[in-house]
Amino acid sequence: MKARMKAVRGLTVLLLALTGCAAGEGGGDAAASCAYLVRYEGRTYLDRSGVGFEAAERIGTAVLPPCDDTPGDGEPGSPATSVRAYRVVGWDPAEAIAVGTSPRDAVFVAVSPDEASPRPGHLG
Repeated sequence: MKARMKAVRGLTVLLLALTGCAAGEGGGDAAASCAYLVRYEGRTYLDRSGVGFEAAERIGTAVLPPCDDTPGDGEPGSPATSVRAYRVVGWDPAEAIAVGTSPRDAVFVAVSPDEASPRPGHLG
């Protein structure tokens, strides 16, 4: 049940983050195309919904990069925003962190596969 609640909260945070990239008031068929990316200590992390995790102490501040899913439309994209970063129990922060306004509503994000380096004993 606890993992399910975290997944629901994570999805809510994800949807709120993507709102800035959604179609405007024109009523068109455009949809959000910006991925949920997080930058922390020079690394890019991607949302990994459905992963059970426990967020621990705050380790710093991460950045949600700006989103402009329709370049050239004359409208500015969403600005970069700061979000709290938390250590995830059992994970090295170089591989995964949690982000949100508190550990209870944090979203699990893991290093983008193209930035990850294979670890001994793991297929890369």
